[in-house]
Amino acid sequence: MKQPTIIKRLLAAFYDSLLVLASLFFATLLTFPFTKGEISSENNIYMSIYLFAVIIIFYSWFWTHGGQTLGMRTWKQQLISLNGKSVSWQQSFLRVLSGTPAWIFFLISLLLWMFPEKTHATKYLANIPAWLIVLVSFIWVLLDNRSGNWRDKITGTKIISTDK
Repeated sequence: MKQPTIIKRLLAAFYDSLLVLASLFFATLLTFPFTKGEISSENNIYMSIYLFAVIIIFYSWFWTHGGQTLGMRTWKQQLISLNGKSVSWQQSFLRVLSGTPAWIFFLISLLLWMFPEKTHATKYLANIPAWLIVLVSFIWVLLDNRSGNWRDKITGTKIISTDK
C-alpha cells in the first residue's frame, strides 16, 4: 500500500478546507434564529465548541462512509483502518483531535506570515520570525507524512494512495 505524496496530501487538505469553511458558514447561519440574526462574539465558548463539533462531524462522516473526504477522493487517497474493518467514529474523532494541534500551529504561522500586523498571536510570537514558524510547520507536516506517524499509531488508521 503506497502512501500519497506530501503535495497530494496538502492539495486534498486545501480542497477539504474550502468545504469545511462552507460547512462552518452554513452552521453559523443556522444559529441566527437563536442570536436574533447577529454573529456570535469571538469569545463565545459555546459557539467555538459548536463549530469544532461541526468540523469533527464533517471529517468523521466522510471517513466512516468510505474513508474519503471529497478532497481525498479528488486526489486519490483513502483513510483505512489497520485492523481491516471500516474506520469507526471513535477512530475518526481521535484522528481529528490528534491532528488539531498541528493544523492550529500551521494556520497561526500562515497568518503571521501573511498578515503580521493584523494577527493577535503576533504579540505572543513577536520575537520569532514568521518564516521560521512557517518552516517549522511545514517540516512538521513532512515528518507527519511518514509511515507510522503518531496519529496513525493513536487511531490505528493510515492514509493510502488509491492510484492504480
